[in-house]
Amino acid sequence: MKLFIDTNIVLDLLQYRMPWIHDTLVLFQLAKDKRIELIVSDLTFVNVAYIAGKNVDKKKMNETLIGLKKLLTIVPIGDACIEQALYGDYADFEDAVQCFAAKREQVDYIISRDEKGFKMSEIPVMSVTEFLDGFVL
Repeated sequence: MKLFIDTNIVLDLLQYRMPWIHDTLVLFQLAKDKRIELIVSDLTFVNVAYIAGKNVDKKKMNETLIGLKKLLTIVPIGDACIEQALYGDYADFEDAVQCFAAKREQVDYIISRDEKGFKMSEIPVMSVTEFLDGFVL
């Protein structure tokens, strides 16, 4: 099963954000166990490095990103996703770019805490908790 992970989910993991961290840890453990594939765009990876790295020294952040990269499949955004987002009817450009990248990768679900940002998505969007509630552990 392929899941496209929004930036906020990765930040929940790296910043141990409550109350989402517990379910997020389960999600990433499923990826570590090769039971699911977690996909992010290269834009997400860069944004996570920027946001999470603001209050962490560079060496520690780099080690964290190396570990994170082992759990994620990172896909490029590319010109086509940008083009689709520019001419799409999304309220948020970044969400549109992510949505088109997810569609291109033919994922099963988009996992996000910002479901309304993906309301135009053809791919089902749900929170980590909603996904785990339907996943047979």
